[in-house]
Amino acid sequence: MVRSDGISRALDLAREAKGHGADLVEWRLDSLVETEGGIRAAVRLIEESPLPCIVTVRDESEGGAFGGGHETRLAAWHAFASASPPPAYIDIELAAMHEGESSRAFVASLHRGSVAHEGRARAILSFHDFRGRPPGLSGKVSEIWADQSVAVAKVVWTARTARDNMEAFELLRLRAKPTIALCMGEHGLMSRVLAPKFGGFLTYARSDEHGTAPGQPTLHELLEDWDFRTITRSTKVYAVIGYPVAHSRSPAVHNTWFRKAKFDGRMFPVAVAPMWEAFKATLGELIACEGLDFSGAAVTAPHKVHALDYLAEVGGKVDDDAAALGAVNTIVRGTDGSLRGMNTDAGAIVEVIEGALASSTKKRLKGARVLVLGAGGAARAAVYGLAKAGAMVSILNRTPKHAKQLAKDLAGDLGEIAVVSPGHLPKEKFDVIANCTSVGMTAGPDPEGDPLPEGVALDASTLVFDAVYAPEETPLLARAKRCGAPTLGGAAMFLAQARAQFRAWTGSAPLP
Repeated sequence: MVRSDGISRALDLAREAKGHGADLVEWRLDSLVETEGGIRAAVRLIEESPLPCIVTVRDESEGGAFGGGHETRLAAWHAFASASPPPAYIDIELAAMHEGESSRAFVASLHRGSVAHEGRARAILSFHDFRGRPPGLSGKVSEIWADQSVAVAKVVWTARTARDNMEAFELLRLRAKPTIALCMGEHGLMSRVLAPKFGGFLTYARSDEHGTAPGQPTLHELLEDWDFRTITRSTKVYAVIGYPVAHSRSPAVHNTWFRKAKFDGRMFPVAVAPMWEAFKATLGELIACEGLDFSGAAVTAPHKVHALDYLAEVGGKVDDDAAALGAVNTIVRGTDGSLRGMNTDAGAIVEVIEGALASSTKKRLKGARVLVLGAGGAARAAVYGLAKAGAMVSILNRTPKHAKQLAKDLAGDLGEIAVVSPGHLPKEKFDVIANCTSVGMTAGPDPEGDPLPEGVALDASTLVFDAVYAPEETPLLARAKRCGAPTLGGAAMFLAQARAQFRAWTGSAPLP
């Protein structure tokens, strides 16, 4: 929002935005026009704007700061339209059109002028709902589309789930005139970034830390991180699905790899509530969305079992590791619509531990004594992968019955898997200790904790691995270093399993 004492600063920001690749600038003049001399200041801003501009006086009822009367805003609109040069667009709310004939007459005058003179301002007719999906959405959109005096339709609402993006894409696909359809908030990022894929008229980015709506990326993020200019109708879409998922490194890593490989794909974080029904509905809509080109997903907690169940329900294929583990962390959708589920966690754990063990202690994984801490999903993948590779695996968990159940689930072809308790640790040293709990994780339940009992010996002959990758050095790894033990952080495993996902989606390894 621009204030009367911030005109010069606003123009500087607009010049910077132009230099960084912006096409238009929106001047939010909500409270400025209510101040003495504010309309004159707004006209100066329009006339000196370094980019074609949209001018907006957003009412408080739709998330803005304008609290004045209709006549004040109408006077501002007329002054904006008379600027030399005028703005490219004046954003006018649908609710204002319902307030009286004067608003409709003003919009009609813009339309008549835009037909005769290309230099005239044109009308964007908009509505916004910060609470959620507005009631009567389709009716409001149809009303805007039917108004021949309106150049651009704009509909914006706060997404309740990622599925709201699919409705925004459908509006763009069916548009009867140039249309902006965007979702606000954490769940709405996909609608902002993929606007060009569905023919959206434009999308918004913030020039600095201050945005005009929640969920707006910065201009740098949009153009550089998301490579917005190269998004086309054929861009493939991937998701990392979990809850929570905002912290996930997967989108940044995979999008970087996509760019390096010149692969036309984008990955988005998709937060899905922990219930099976939410996962099923979200994945189903991603697959069914016409024109989305949804091509795969990385699946994280708590949905790896849900992914396996989904594939079983729809007849998808599941690889041997995923079936044995009862968990899918990677979904691949073929060009024919077929679905395949994989688990890249077990292979990644074996890959990184095997390499680090050989380089640090000159030992082989086959026959090595390995202690796995935990009995959850990550521990299941570690126990399965390491035992399959020939290691002698023991499980230590604070709830012994969970460890016993895990050992029982994975016994059979893998041979005997031992279970130890904190009070009865073997005296022999382990070749590898692998933490597969969340203890020590930033923002986890015990970020300062160390899951390894004090009685376990650590020295240069024992490799200590921690599946946690944030922070880079956990309390367990710090302790291991003090004891002279070689260490391996979770980032190595994360990247190894991500590389396997990338190969499954693209057919090639990521470039270094």
